Amino acid sequence: MVLTAALLAAGMLATWQLKAERSIRASLRVSSQRLEELTFLLQEQARQRERMEGEILRLREQLARYEEAATQDQGVQQELRRQLEALRSAAGLEPLRGPGVVVELRDSPQHLQPGDDPNLVLIHYTDVQAVVATLWAAGAEAVAVNGERVVSTTGLSCVGTTILCNARRLAPPYLIVALGDPENLAAALEAEASPLTTLRAFQFPVRVTKADDLRIPAYRGGFQFRFARVDR
Repeated sequence: MVLTAALLAAGMLATWQLKAERSIRASLRVSSQRLEELTFLLQEQARQRERMEGEILRLREQLARYEEAATQDQGVQQELRRQLEALRSAAGLEPLRGPGVVVELRDSPQHLQPGDDPNLVLIHYTDVQAVVATLWAAGAEAVAVNGERVVSTTGLSCVGTTILCNARRLAPPYLIVALGDPENLAAALEAEASPLTTLRAFQFPVRVTKADDLRIPAYRGGFQFRFARVDR
C-alpha cells in the first residue's frame, strides 16, 4: 500500500513537471535545452551577484572604519562627517526609518478563459514603476520595492513574467514602502488619476496602509559611472 502511494505520488509529480515545462516552453517559445541553459545561466548570475554583494558589504565596512578614523577630531571634521552622512542617506546607502505608507499590489484573481492573454491578470513592471513615480511626486523621501531600495540608478524591467529591480527578481505580492508624510502620500495614491485607480478598475487587489514607523533598507548594489563625471 505504501509503495503504491509512493509510485502514485511520483507519477503525479512527473506529470506536473511535464505540464509546467510545456507551459513555459509555450509561453516563452524556447526549447527544453535552451530553457535549461537559461536556468543555469540565471542561477550562476544569482550566485555571482551574491558574491559581489558580500564583497561590497566588506568594502563598505572597511570604508566605515576609515571614515570613523578620519572624523575623530572636532570642529570641521565633525561638520564633514555630518555632511557625509546626509549624502550617504540621500544616495540610499543608509537604512532609514520613519512614517509613510505601504502599497500592496497583487495579481488579479480573475480566471482566464481558453485563449485569454495571461498578461491581463499580471502586475507588470510598468504598474510598479507608475506607483513609485507617484510616491516620488507626492514627496516620498525614500522608497523600496520588496526590500530593494530604489536609488538614482535603479531600473525596473520585466523578463518574461518576472519583475526585476536592481537586477534582482521580485515575486508578487509587491510591497512598495515609502517614507514621507503619510497623509500626502496616501492622498496621491487615492487620487482619481492615480495608477491604483486604474488597477482597481481592472479588479487588481490593491491596498494602501499608513504607518508611523516604517523601515527601509540600504541599497545593496554598487555604483559604476562610465560616462557621467563631476562637472567642476
